[in-house]
Amino acid sequence: MSQTLFHDNKQITARPAFRLVRILEETNEYDKLWKLPFHLLSLFLFDDERDPSWCEVDGKRTYLSPGVLSFTAALTPIRVRYTPANRHMGIHFRYELFPGVDALSGLRGRFIINDPDGALAAKVKAVFADTDPVRRYAAAESVALEAMRPFWPERPVLDLLRLAPYADALRAVADTLDAQTGVGDLAKSMGFRGTQFSRMFSSLLGMSPHQWLEQALLDRALAMLSNPGRTVKDVAYELEFSNEFNFSRFVKRLTGLPPSRLRQ
Repeated sequence: MSQTLFHDNKQITARPAFRLVRILEETNEYDKLWKLPFHLLSLFLFDDERDPSWCEVDGKRTYLSPGVLSFTAALTPIRVRYTPANRHMGIHFRYELFPGVDALSGLRGRFIINDPDGALAAKVKAVFADTDPVRRYAAAESVALEAMRPFWPERPVLDLLRLAPYADALRAVADTLDAQTGVGDLAKSMGFRGTQFSRMFSSLLGMSPHQWLEQALLDRALAMLSNPGRTVKDVAYELEFSNEFNFSRFVKRLTGLPPSRLRQ
C-alpha cells in the first residue's frame, strides 16, 4: 500500500514493507566474516565463559554475553566467532521504503540494545515459542521494528527527494528482474547512460547497482519460494538461473541457508 511521506515540506510516495528473511535459533561453531544484505536482531542466550564467543566491527572486538540484545545494520562488515557452547536467536529482516531501499540504508554498525528489564528479550523469545506461522511473522515484525526504532536517524540517511523520481523505475525492475538482469538494464530503466551511473547510483542509494540487483533478486526469489506449489527447481528456472545448484548457492550466500531450509 502506497503512503505519502513528507520530507522538507514536499510529498513523497513510498510503499513501506517489512520483509522477514528468516528467524533462527541455533548452536553452531564457526568463524565468519559477514556483510549481510539485511538487518539482524540478535539475542545471545548462553556460552562457555572460559571460551567466549565474540564479534568484531571496525577492528573492535566485543565478547558476547548471555542476555545481550544487539542490532546489526545491513551491509555492516562484521566478523563473528561462535564457540561450541554458544546458543543464540536471530531475526533477519528489512524495512523497505522503495524496492531494495531500506529505511535505514546507509546506516552501518552493531549496536547494543538497552533492555534493562528484559522486556524486549522476552518478546524475542516469544517469537520463537509461537508455533503459528502467521502469528509468528506478525510478532517478529513487531519486535524487529521496536528494536530498530532507537537507531532511526533524525533525518533520513538517504536523500528521499533525489530518490523519489526513480521509485517507479526501481519497482518496474524489481517486479520483473531475473538472474540475467544486469547493471546496464538497471541504468536504462532509470534513464542513465555512460560510466557515471554506478557512482551516481551509489550516492543515491548507499549501495552499488550490483548489490541492489542481488537484494531485489533475493526478495523476488523468497516471495516465490513462499508458494508451496513451486519447487526450488521451478523458481530457479523462472528466475533464469543456469541450474538449481547455482540458484541454491546464490540464496545460501545471501541468507546463510539453502532454499529448501528457508522454506521450512
